[in-house]
Amino acid sequence: MTRVLRWVRLISLLVSLSFTGSHAGEAGVSQQQDNNPLKHDNKCWAEIYMNAEFDKNGLRLLLIGPHELATLKGLNDQNWDNDIESIIVGPEAMMTVYVDPEFAGRTLILAPNQTLGSLSDAQMKNDIESLRLFCK
Repeated sequence: MTRVLRWVRLISLLVSLSFTGSHAGEAGVSQQQDNNPLKHDNKCWAEIYMNAEFDKNGLRLLLIGPHELATLKGLNDQNWDNDIESIIVGPEAMMTVYVDPEFAGRTLILAPNQTLGSLSDAQMKNDIESLRLFCK
């Protein structure tokens, strides 16, 4: 990776961290409940919801990638382990979710711009314990 690209990634990371709280910065996720992914210049993101059908009244998190989360316990002071029911993936992101911690067990791969309103459809409702968010 060239020096310029490294600086761009570092600046992007710093900008994304400026929108997060102290625990969110450590995990690399936004704590704001009213986040709109379209407001970010970074098109590598995913939004995860504790409720099906992208219920904005329930808990949700905006992940600005890339990320590798070997566990979802304690993420933003919440236990997201086995509690994700719907996911939206941004236009320049891909996500792999795993049923076990440490990127193990059965997987589901989500493509750019994919929305999955109910993880029940993929037999993954409340089964996700780790995830990877990749950028194109």
